[in-house]
Amino acid sequence: MSRGEDMRWFEKLLRNAKSLRGDVRGAAAVEFAFLAPLLMLILLGIMEGGRAINIDRQFTSAVNTAGDLVAREENLGTSSAIATDNLKDMMESIKHLMAPYDPSKLKIGVFSVQASPNDASNTKVVWSFSYQGGMPVPTKCQAYALPPNLVNKGGSVIVVDAQYNFTPLFGDYVPGFGSLGELKEKSFHSPRNSCVDYVKGDNCLNPC
Repeated sequence: MSRGEDMRWFEKLLRNAKSLRGDVRGAAAVEFAFLAPLLMLILLGIMEGGRAINIDRQFTSAVNTAGDLVAREENLGTSSAIATDNLKDMMESIKHLMAPYDPSKLKIGVFSVQASPNDASNTKVVWSFSYQGGMPVPTKCQAYALPPNLVNKGGSVIVVDAQYNFTPLFGDYVPGFGSLGELKEKSFHSPRNSCVDYVKGDNCLNPC
């Protein structure tokens, strides 16, 4: 190839390079290919975040309602079996508050804590109930620390301890949501009467 042909080939190459530099066809598609995964991740994050917040609100409402229902009672039944059945019925109604989310992931424990007539800081469990055995609860006469100044001497409080297993729709595709796991909630409720008898006739006597 002669020197003249080399120059013509080089000049042609430069013209083609200049024309490519000004050619923006397909640039939007390339940019979208880079941004699409990030935009999809943001969209999934918004969906999972909204769902998590809504579940947490309904879960908190269900736990508070459970405690309020029990605290309204003067006694739960005329026998231990009837009291247990009544608590089961209450918890069954609470599960409906989780709709449209899966109520089977809800674990609830309810127990009554009473202070000593001589020392408000000496608080022990009078009775406890775990719905379907899914939620660990303290045993009768077990010491249970309450927040300071929550009860007076001889006073009692209904405690609801609950968990809800949060499962993200998109698994681990959205960072952070897969680690939420168990949502936890604990609420304290003052009985409408002096206390809530597990069995009618106990007269809220401290058995411990």
